[in-house]
Amino acid sequence: MRSPVFPAVDKAFARRLAPGEALAADAERIARTCHEMAVRFHRGGKLIVFGNGGPATDAQHIVVEFVHPVIVGKRALPAISLTNDAATLTGIARADGFDEVFAAQLRLLATPEDIALGLSADGRCANVRRGLATARDLGLLTVGLLGGDGGDIARDAAADHVVIARSDDPCIVKEVHVTIYHILWELVHVFFEQPGLLDRAAAR
Repeated sequence: MRSPVFPAVDKAFARRLAPGEALAADAERIARTCHEMAVRFHRGGKLIVFGNGGPATDAQHIVVEFVHPVIVGKRALPAISLTNDAATLTGIARADGFDEVFAAQLRLLATPEDIALGLSADGRCANVRRGLATARDLGLLTVGLLGGDGGDIARDAAADHVVIARSDDPCIVKEVHVTIYHILWELVHVFFEQPGLLDRAAAR
């Protein structure tokens, strides 16, 4: 006899199927994003990552993947998270408002060769949007990792590249985001191991 629990199990897996398939359909977009990230690293740029709440811990996870690769032989690449320093975050928030906590740091820490990666589970985080807009104004490559329908950040094209975990369930968005940033790390290294390709792209 089939347990009454099984329909709930089936539903839990089924909810994850469409976002995973949508991510696979975005393979070309993700590959282009990774190539441009690799070019920026090749020029001497660094990755700057930021987000709120759960995505703040994702920002830190992404940074450690690049700075301290767990796969032996992979090159460490420079990356920082703007969510690590509570004193800086709260100081900026108190003086200038929470919407400025990432933008203010980017204006001080970023160079035009860098990459800004903003995470938002619904695409509606004002400070992530503001951070990406500031980064773009400074000449950085901008990447948004979003959820839901991409929200304001996707609709207003606030980033050069947008990758969306297409689910309204924040747990599933989190799961897909982990997969996305592991793919970003992996494919950046694939491109980075082709220096001739990066030299030609950097010269354009």
